Amino acid sequence: MAAMGHMPGPENIVTARLSNGLRVWVYENFSSASVVFDGYLPGGLACETRHEAGLASLTAGMLRRGSEARDFDALNELVEGVGASFGFGCGRHVLSFSGRCLAEDAEMVFGLLAESLMRPAFDKRQFEQLHAQTLTGIRERRFNPRTMAYLTFRERVFPADHPYARPISGYEETVARLTVEDVQRYYERFIGPSAGVVVVVGAIHAAEALNLLEKTVGAWKAASSCQDQVSRPESQVEGQVEKRLVIPEKSQTSVVVGWPGIHRRHPDFMPVVVCNQILGRFGMGGRLGARVREREGLAYYVYSSFSANRLGGTWYAAAGVNPQDAARAVAGMLAEVARMVTDPVSAEELADAQAKLTGSLPLGLETNAGIADDLLDMAWYDLGLDYLQTYSQRVNAVTREDVLRVARSYLDPERYVLVEAGPGGG
Repeated sequence: MAAMGHMPGPENIVTARLSNGLRVWVYENFSSASVVFDGYLPGGLACETRHEAGLASLTAGMLRRGSEARDFDALNELVEGVGASFGFGCGRHVLSFSGRCLAEDAEMVFGLLAESLMRPAFDKRQFEQLHAQTLTGIRERRFNPRTMAYLTFRERVFPADHPYARPISGYEETVARLTVEDVQRYYERFIGPSAGVVVVVGAIHAAEALNLLEKTVGAWKAASSCQDQVSRPESQVEGQVEKRLVIPEKSQTSVVVGWPGIHRRHPDFMPVVVCNQILGRFGMGGRLGARVREREGLAYYVYSSFSANRLGGTWYAAAGVNPQDAARAVAGMLAEVARMVTDPVSAEELADAQAKLTGSLPLGLETNAGIADDLLDMAWYDLGLDYLQTYSQRVNAVTREDVLRVARSYLDPERYVLVEAGPGGG
């Protein structure tokens, strides 16, 4: 655990840049024998078109399915034999990678990571398996009210051609026509190290970590043309945008009502975090939970969620309800939003939310993985080396007036996107 007196910061986070431009942050932590690494490379949905939706995700999946040096089974046997793991993922702006191992196996696992990044096999048989699994997952999500409500909400909040509007795994009609050659072309055109970042946390000295990374992923010289030139999304919300999806044979309706959000480096980020905590996160779901679930008994679950990315984000309230109670639940949710917009929160509510947010920080830093996650966001969003050390100060600096201001700026009980997914209606 990173004790409060030894919080990661400028004095103990080592930063460097490999010869290929990859940025590296290292935080030494010898409280356990493990090493964790997390990384981002420019990529993701920002580098694909709507007509090839799902291509970035398939590419990320294929990087873990064998290299030119060893096939999928041989790679798994080697990694699992030492109790290690590593893998790849896809986001809206990034291709991500992560892994963990014992310190004594770091050189081998870093080497396998480099091998997978630099010389992926793109084996046709492995692609066919991943392709089929992806299509199955896409077809199955049509029967999940909660998933479909959220995906449809995003489609209504963001412009149709914007990567924030579509699911990361793509659509059945786009994924169905993708080939392994498409994946290879995407990789060769867009995936490279120069604008990426990797974080290493654990029982390894910074000098050793940097040396191992330079010998392995530092040898990767590929150029990337994914410059993340996606424009900042403009809100499509005009009045009350409502959509109801019929998903037969379900007993529960999922509701999402929300708005476009702000980007990660926006000066209102922390006040919005605090406001969202009060609205639908604190305790059993904040004000939303107290009213819609506890007092009125209209929801199986209810909460609010705020997320911010490089160009924007979302802020929404969600609930799972009996279909007959959907209208009343939505009315209750919007009533609580209206109360956030019209009346300042109490001093007690603010203090409770701030205590929850600041108190959860040390818990997140109890593991190497938790530390690595935070450091990666700090590096990727350029939040500063002192971000964790000053986090509590910034949370506690939020005032009741700040909470009211951001609620009035970004929440509107008369102008929103509402999606209901469940049986009946439509």
